[in-house]
Amino acid sequence: DWRLIASLSYQESRFNHNAVSWAGAYCIMQLMPETAEFLNVDLDAGVSDHTAGGVRYLQWLDQRLENEIEDELERVKFVLASYNVGLGHVLDARRLAVKYGKNPNVWKDNVDYFVLNKSNPKYYLDPVVRHGFARGQEPYRYVTEIIDRYHHYRNVYEVLAQNQ
Repeated sequence: DWRLIASLSYQESRFNHNAVSWAGAYCIMQLMPETAEFLNVDLDAGVSDHTAGGVRYLQWLDQRLENEIEDELERVKFVLASYNVGLGHVLDARRLAVKYGKNPNVWKDNVDYFVLNKSNPKYYLDPVVRHGFARGQEPYRYVTEIIDRYHHYRNVYEVLAQNQ
């Protein structure tokens, strides 16, 4: 959905195609250099190429999770978190959810808790964790803010469409 991509792009760069993060991510969808290389996106390419690359990366993440998380709307949250913090950290959080009796296929009040707490040694040093420490507060907020904004964009678009 283009409104989800718009919400993600706003979250990443505030639609600034010249944005560069402290970690080295760049352009409107804030691709990391390694990810851009994997996607064959040149640093000097235009916004449309960067956006297409970001969408391909979202699709790649979705394909990695689709056999595990069948509910498409639920899976979007996992894809967004993976886009932000990395698929490995999200998979760690899913393993922690299983270990602690939570549902590894549900984001809210299940896997989100373990993503949020990947900065806590109790969790990032757990034997089921393969990718170690992560600043979990960022992806936790990231998912919520993108989904909330996406719903707002959908509502605005529907109102505008009805008034035409």
